[in-house]
Amino acid sequence: MKIHRIQTSSSDVRWACSENSKDFYLLNGSIENFTKTSEVVTPKKILPPVVPPAIYIIGYNYAKDVMQARAEAGPHPVVVMKAASTVIATGESIHLPDPVTSEQIDYEGELAIVIGKRAKDVPADSASEYILGYTIANDVTARDWQHSGAGGQWVRAKNFDTFCPLGPAIVTADSLNLANGLRIRTWLNKELRQKDTTASMIFTTDELVAHLSKSNTLFPGTVILTGTPAGTGKQQDPPTYLKSGDSITIEIDGIGVLNNTIH
Repeated sequence: MKIHRIQTSSSDVRWACSENSKDFYLLNGSIENFTKTSEVVTPKKILPPVVPPAIYIIGYNYAKDVMQARAEAGPHPVVVMKAASTVIATGESIHLPDPVTSEQIDYEGELAIVIGKRAKDVPADSASEYILGYTIANDVTARDWQHSGAGGQWVRAKNFDTFCPLGPAIVTADSLNLANGLRIRTWLNKELRQKDTTASMIFTTDELVAHLSKSNTLFPGTVILTGTPAGTGKQQDPPTYLKSGDSITIEIDGIGVLNNTIH
Protein backbone atom coordinates (compact mmCIF):
# COMPACT_ATOMS: atom_id res chain seq x y z
CA MET A 1 0.00 0.00 0.00
CA LYS A 2 1.19 3.52 -0.83
CA ILE A 3 0.42 5.96 1.97
CA HIS A 4 0.30 9.67 1.18
CA ARG A 5 -0.06 12.65 3.45
CA ILE A 6 -2.20 15.19 1.65
CA GLN A 7 -3.91 18.53 1.89
CA THR A 8 -7.55 18.26 0.89
CA SER A 9 -9.58 20.82 -1.05
CA SER A 10 -10.77 22.20 2.31
CA SER A 11 -7.11 22.53 3.42
CA ASP A 12 -7.38 19.71 5.97
CA VAL A 13 -4.30 17.52 6.36
CA ARG A 14 -5.22 13.85 6.02
CA TRP A 15 -3.70 10.48 5.27
CA ALA A 16 -4.75 8.73 2.07
CA CYS A 17 -3.70 5.69 0.10
CA SER A 18 -3.35 5.24 -3.63
CA GLU A 19 -1.92 2.55 -5.83
CA ASN A 20 -1.82 4.58 -9.05
CA SER A 21 -1.25 8.14 -7.73
CA LYS A 22 -4.59 9.09 -9.29
CA ASP A 23 -7.32 7.54 -7.14
CA PHE A 24 -6.95 8.43 -3.46
CA TYR A 25 -8.90 6.91 -0.57
CA LEU A 26 -8.91 8.45 2.88
CA LEU A 27 -7.32 6.56 5.75
CA ASN A 28 -8.56 6.64 9.32
CA GLY A 29 -6.37 6.12 12.37
CA SER A 30 -2.73 7.00 12.88
CA ILE A 31 0.64 5.95 11.56
CA GLU A 32 0.54 3.08 14.07
CA ASN A 33 -2.72 1.67 12.73
CA PHE A 34 -4.33 2.82 9.47
CA THR A 35 -7.74 1.72 8.21
CA LYS A 36 -8.65 2.26 4.57
CA THR A 37 -12.05 3.83 3.90
CA SER A 38 -14.14 3.89 0.74
CA GLU A 39 -14.16 7.70 0.74
CA VAL A 40 -12.50 9.10 -2.39
CA VAL A 41 -10.56 12.34 -2.04
CA THR A 42 -8.81 14.61 -4.51
CA PRO A 43 -5.57 16.02 -3.04
CA LYS A 44 -5.05 19.75 -3.29
CA LYS A 45 -1.39 19.15 -2.51
CA ILE A 46 0.91 16.20 -1.79
CA LEU A 47 2.72 16.87 1.48
CA PRO A 48 5.83 15.22 2.92
CA PRO A 49 4.67 11.67 3.72
CA VAL A 50 5.39 12.06 7.44
CA VAL A 51 6.28 14.69 10.03
CA PRO A 52 9.14 12.88 11.75
CA PRO A 53 9.75 13.15 15.51
CA ALA A 54 13.39 12.41 14.62
CA ILE A 55 15.46 11.96 11.47
CA TYR A 56 18.56 9.77 11.65
CA ILE A 57 21.13 9.73 8.84
CA ILE A 58 23.48 6.86 8.12
CA GLY A 59 26.80 7.66 6.46
CA TYR A 60 29.13 5.46 4.41
CA ASN A 61 26.69 2.59 3.94
CA TYR A 62 27.48 1.69 0.31
CA ALA A 63 30.82 0.06 -0.48
CA LYS A 64 31.47 2.09 -3.67
CA ASP A 65 30.65 5.33 -1.85
CA VAL A 66 33.11 4.43 0.91
CA MET A 67 35.76 3.74 -1.72
CA GLN A 68 35.13 6.98 -3.64
CA ALA A 69 35.15 8.97 -0.41
CA ARG A 70 38.46 7.33 0.53
CA ALA A 71 36.93 6.42 3.86
CA GLU A 72 36.79 3.20 5.84
CA ALA A 73 33.68 1.29 6.86
CA GLY A 74 33.73 0.76 10.60
CA PRO A 75 32.10 -1.93 12.74
CA HIS A 76 29.17 0.39 13.51
CA PRO A 77 27.12 2.74 11.32
CA VAL A 78 28.01 6.43 11.11
CA VAL A 79 25.00 8.30 12.53
CA VAL A 80 24.01 11.96 12.14
CA MET A 81 20.64 13.71 12.60
CA LYS A 82 18.52 16.26 10.74
CA ALA A 83 16.02 18.77 12.12
CA ALA A 84 12.32 18.80 11.23
CA SER A 85 12.82 22.17 9.50
CA THR A 86 14.78 20.40 6.73
CA VAL A 87 11.77 18.41 5.48
CA ILE A 88 10.02 19.36 2.23
CA ALA A 89 7.75 17.46 -0.18
CA THR A 90 8.29 16.27 -3.71
CA GLY A 91 7.77 19.15 -6.14
CA GLU A 92 9.00 21.76 -3.67
CA SER A 93 12.23 23.71 -3.96
CA ILE A 94 15.54 23.18 -2.22
CA HIS A 95 16.78 26.63 -1.24
CA LEU A 96 20.44 27.41 -1.69
CA PRO A 97 22.03 29.43 1.12
CA ASP A 98 23.82 32.67 0.39
CA PRO A 99 27.05 31.91 -1.49
CA VAL A 100 28.98 33.52 1.37
CA THR A 101 27.58 30.78 3.60
CA SER A 102 28.14 27.84 1.25
CA GLU A 103 28.84 27.20 -2.42
CA GLN A 104 29.11 23.42 -2.19
CA ILE A 105 25.55 22.11 -1.91
CA ASP A 106 25.31 18.44 -2.91
CA TYR A 107 22.64 15.77 -3.42
CA GLU A 108 22.43 12.29 -1.86
CA GLY A 109 19.66 9.99 -3.07
CA GLU A 110 18.64 7.50 -0.38
CA LEU A 111 16.15 4.87 0.72
CA ALA A 112 14.44 6.00 3.94
CA ILE A 113 12.89 3.80 6.63
CA VAL A 114 9.70 4.96 8.37
CA ILE A 115 9.11 3.47 11.83
CA GLY A 116 5.55 2.30 12.48
CA LYS A 117 5.56 1.54 16.19
CA ARG A 118 7.63 2.35 19.26
CA ALA A 119 10.95 0.52 19.08
CA LYS A 120 13.47 0.16 21.91
CA ASP A 121 16.23 -2.46 22.26
CA VAL A 122 14.94 -4.29 19.21
CA PRO A 123 16.90 -7.36 18.01
CA ALA A 124 17.79 -7.35 14.32
CA ASP A 125 15.85 -10.53 13.62
CA SER A 126 12.58 -8.86 14.63
CA ALA A 127 13.31 -5.28 13.54
CA SER A 128 11.12 -5.59 10.45
CA GLU A 129 8.07 -5.76 12.73
CA TYR A 130 8.68 -2.12 13.66
CA ILE A 131 9.05 -0.79 10.12
CA LEU A 132 5.88 0.67 8.63
CA GLY A 133 7.46 1.13 5.23
CA TYR A 134 9.89 3.04 3.08
CA THR A 135 10.10 6.32 1.21
CA ILE A 136 12.68 8.26 -0.81
CA ALA A 137 14.96 10.93 0.65
CA ASN A 138 17.51 13.42 -0.57
CA ASP A 139 20.11 14.04 2.13
CA VAL A 140 21.17 17.45 0.82
CA THR A 141 24.55 18.46 2.25
CA ALA A 142 26.77 21.55 2.33
CA ARG A 143 30.14 19.91 1.69
CA ASP A 144 32.25 22.87 2.85
CA TRP A 145 30.45 22.79 6.20
CA GLN A 146 30.77 19.03 6.35
CA HIS A 147 34.54 19.05 5.93
CA SER A 148 35.82 22.32 7.32
CA GLY A 149 33.10 24.73 8.36
CA ALA A 150 31.85 23.13 11.56
CA GLY A 151 34.81 21.69 13.38
CA GLY A 152 34.63 18.38 11.56
CA GLN A 153 31.01 17.77 12.57
CA TRP A 154 28.38 16.92 9.94
CA VAL A 155 25.22 18.17 11.64
CA ARG A 156 25.34 21.81 10.48
CA ALA A 157 26.13 20.72 6.91
CA LYS A 158 22.96 18.63 6.72
CA ASN A 159 20.57 20.91 8.59
CA PHE A 160 19.94 23.94 6.43
CA ASP A 161 16.22 24.53 5.84
CA THR A 162 14.79 22.40 2.95
CA PHE A 163 17.76 19.97 3.04
CA CYS A 164 15.59 16.84 3.48
CA PRO A 165 13.12 16.27 0.64
CA LEU A 166 10.95 13.21 1.41
CA GLY A 167 8.35 11.40 -0.66
CA PRO A 168 6.26 10.98 -2.59
CA ALA A 169 4.69 8.26 -0.41
CA ILE A 170 5.38 5.65 2.23
CA VAL A 171 5.22 2.21 0.65
CA THR A 172 4.39 -0.38 3.28
CA ALA A 173 7.03 -3.01 3.94
CA ASP A 174 4.76 -5.87 2.85
CA SER A 175 4.58 -4.32 -0.65
CA LEU A 176 8.34 -4.34 -1.25
CA ASN A 177 10.94 -7.07 -1.56
CA LEU A 178 14.21 -5.76 -0.21
CA ALA A 179 15.83 -9.19 -0.25
CA ASN A 180 16.95 -8.82 -3.87
CA GLY A 181 17.60 -5.10 -3.59
CA LEU A 182 15.73 -2.12 -5.02
CA ARG A 183 17.28 -0.02 -7.77
CA ILE A 184 18.07 3.50 -6.61
CA ARG A 185 18.94 6.12 -9.23
CA THR A 186 19.56 9.86 -9.09
CA TRP A 187 19.46 12.26 -12.03
CA LEU A 188 20.84 15.79 -12.06
CA ASN A 189 19.17 17.68 -14.90
CA LYS A 190 18.33 14.34 -16.60
CA GLU A 191 21.95 13.14 -16.35
CA LEU A 192 22.18 9.86 -14.42
CA ARG A 193 24.56 10.42 -11.51
CA GLN A 194 23.86 7.65 -8.99
CA LYS A 195 22.99 4.05 -9.77
CA ASP A 196 23.05 1.10 -7.37
CA THR A 197 20.72 -1.25 -5.52
CA THR A 198 19.86 -1.37 -1.85
CA ALA A 199 21.38 -4.86 -1.79
CA SER A 200 24.75 -3.05 -1.76
CA MET A 201 24.14 -1.53 1.68
CA ILE A 202 26.76 -2.52 4.24
CA PHE A 203 24.26 -2.39 7.13
CA THR A 204 20.77 -3.68 6.31
CA THR A 205 17.58 -1.86 7.24
CA ASP A 206 16.92 -4.33 10.05
CA GLU A 207 20.45 -3.88 11.41
CA LEU A 208 20.07 -0.10 11.35
CA VAL A 209 16.79 -0.17 13.29
CA ALA A 210 18.28 -2.57 15.84
CA HIS A 211 21.44 -0.46 16.23
CA LEU A 212 19.65 2.86 16.70
CA SER A 213 17.07 1.39 19.09
CA LYS A 214 19.82 0.35 21.49
CA SER A 215 20.47 3.96 22.48
CA ASN A 216 17.26 5.76 21.46
CA THR A 217 13.56 5.03 21.54
CA LEU A 218 12.36 5.18 17.94
CA PHE A 219 8.87 6.63 18.03
CA PRO A 220 6.29 6.09 15.28
CA GLY A 221 7.08 8.31 12.31
CA THR A 222 10.82 8.33 12.94
CA VAL A 223 12.72 8.42 9.64
CA ILE A 224 16.08 6.73 9.03
CA LEU A 225 18.04 7.68 5.91
CA THR A 226 20.02 4.56 5.02
CA GLY A 227 23.00 6.04 3.18
CA THR A 228 23.74 7.10 -0.38
CA PRO A 229 25.38 5.28 -3.30
CA ALA A 230 28.47 6.57 -5.08
CA GLY A 231 28.07 9.36 -7.63
CA THR A 232 27.41 12.48 -5.57
CA GLY A 233 28.50 15.87 -6.86
CA LYS A 234 31.66 15.97 -4.77
CA GLN A 235 32.74 12.67 -6.36
CA GLN A 236 32.60 14.01 -9.91
CA ASP A 237 35.77 15.03 -11.73
CA PRO A 238 35.79 17.95 -11.26
CA PRO A 239 33.29 18.22 -8.39
CA THR A 240 29.96 19.75 -9.45
CA TYR A 241 27.59 21.27 -6.93
CA LEU A 242 23.96 22.32 -7.16
CA LYS A 243 23.05 25.66 -8.67
CA SER A 244 19.83 27.60 -9.07
CA GLY A 245 17.62 26.13 -11.78
CA ASP A 246 18.89 22.57 -11.37
CA SER A 247 16.50 19.65 -11.01
CA ILE A 248 17.16 16.55 -8.90
CA THR A 249 15.16 13.37 -9.54
CA ILE A 250 15.51 10.27 -7.39
CA GLU A 251 13.73 7.02 -8.25
CA ILE A 252 13.55 3.82 -6.23
CA ASP A 253 11.84 0.71 -7.57
CA GLY A 254 8.38 0.17 -6.12
CA ILE A 255 8.30 3.51 -4.30
CA GLY A 256 8.19 6.15 -7.00
CA VAL A 257 9.95 9.39 -7.89
CA LEU A 258 11.10 12.27 -5.69
CA ASN A 259 11.67 15.40 -7.73
CA ASN A 260 12.84 18.82 -6.53
CA THR A 261 14.14 21.97 -8.16
CA ILE A 262 16.93 24.16 -6.83
CA HIS A 263 16.45 27.85 -6.04
